[in-house]
Amino acid sequence: MQKKRDKKKFKRKNLKFSNISIENIDEFQDKEVIKERKAEKKLVSKSEYSQKSDLKLQKGRILEVKANYSCMVKLPDQVIEAILSGRLKQIGVSTRNIIAAGDFVNVDLSKEPRIEEILTRNNSLSRFSDKIFQTEIIIAANIDQVVITTSYLEPKISFGLIDRYLCAAKIFRVEPIICVNKIDLADDIDDVISDCSFYKEEGFTVVYTSAVTGAGLEKLKKLLKGRDTVFSGHSGSGKTSILNKLMPGLDLTEGLVSDYSGKGIHTTTRTRLISWDFGGYLVDTPGIKTFGLKREDRDIIPRIFPGFKKRYSLCKFKNCTHLHEKDCAIKNALENGKYPRERYDSYARVMASLT
Repeated sequence: MQKKRDKKKFKRKNLKFSNISIENIDEFQDKEVIKERKAEKKLVSKSEYSQKSDLKLQKGRILEVKANYSCMVKLPDQVIEAILSGRLKQIGVSTRNIIAAGDFVNVDLSKEPRIEEILTRNNSLSRFSDKIFQTEIIIAANIDQVVITTSYLEPKISFGLIDRYLCAAKIFRVEPIICVNKIDLADDIDDVISDCSFYKEEGFTVVYTSAVTGAGLEKLKKLLKGRDTVFSGHSGSGKTSILNKLMPGLDLTEGLVSDYSGKGIHTTTRTRLISWDFGGYLVDTPGIKTFGLKREDRDIIPRIFPGFKKRYSLCKFKNCTHLHEKDCAIKNALENGKYPRERYDSYARVMASLT
């Protein structure tokens, strides 16, 4: 039996036609055809100033970015919820989020509160996706420092994550503080200090804490007072427990470490700006598993990676990557035991991830 031919299926389109009367076809020109105009993305600079009239603007600061372009904004005398202006939604940005916790904005209060202007940032802290076409994810804006939170055990300290954060802090002009938590789980505190001695020797601020015993929390509190600080780091590092101890009554939800993977479970789901009762602001962020750097910054990393600053200028080549070149000061220090193998291997992994 001969098989029936598969009939092609056509999907009807709802097309509309209109009649055009042309008196003289010989005089008809292409310029008489009206092309459909699509909305164009506006430049980022357009986000700073609104040309609307009769605006009643008041300066505020973004405390939290919620869903559907809604934001919690702190004004001088109150906290309000305001939506992002339609004009700002058309700004062409390369980042996933046009607005972030910590941004200073001007809000129109003449009718329904509406964010009309996003003021120029002093700085920001961002991470980048690991996809082929990277996307910048702004963690927070207009901040003084970042506390890189990690646990000594459960989960085990991630020095590679610390290295990436330190690179990002240098690039984005944010002062880093390394906070090693859960030191109560160590057999000997001297072991913890020894394992982290590299960062201390390189001039980084390192604080050893325990949310269980309270060790190191007063020292950390002094570093936070009067400053705007991002708390970020590895999931399950005990970040939320530290914050609740630093400011009793904060009542942030605390998470656990998965018995299956040994890794942290997310408890914070959205970045928030919270006022410390002892002065300054806390930027509470969700814990992360990885921290992606920008591929375009690959040429910068050989100069700013932890421990490279005082050595890279001694390399034979100014653009030395410290990977395959001869007469490399970093590789010489590695071979002579003056630079730790673990940190160099971490550097090599970072560079490979940015290729």
